[in-house]
Amino acid sequence: MKRKKSKRELQRLISEMCQFIQQLEPKAQILLVEPEGREEGEDAWIKVLLPYRTWNRKADKVADAVYKRVWEIEMDKGYFIGVSLRTWMR
Repeated sequence: MKRKKSKRELQRLISEMCQFIQQLEPKAQILLVEPEGREEGEDAWIKVLLPYRTWNRKADKVADAVYKRVWEIEMDKGYFIGVSLRTWMR
């Protein structure tokens, strides 16, 4: 049985994901949140800038945790929140 999706629940999950990212990396910048997603099948899209000059081991750990949480939300709640993680360069 497919669950009906609600905007309120989606907003709560987006907020939870942003807080989760900030807990993993307090210096991360949430650059963009699109509550409609970018592609078919996405319920939302979050673009994040990590405070590392290059992709490194810490970025790998953050990415692993974030994508695990994305999968958990999709499996448990039925919402797909796409997350784009990038590092900054000078």
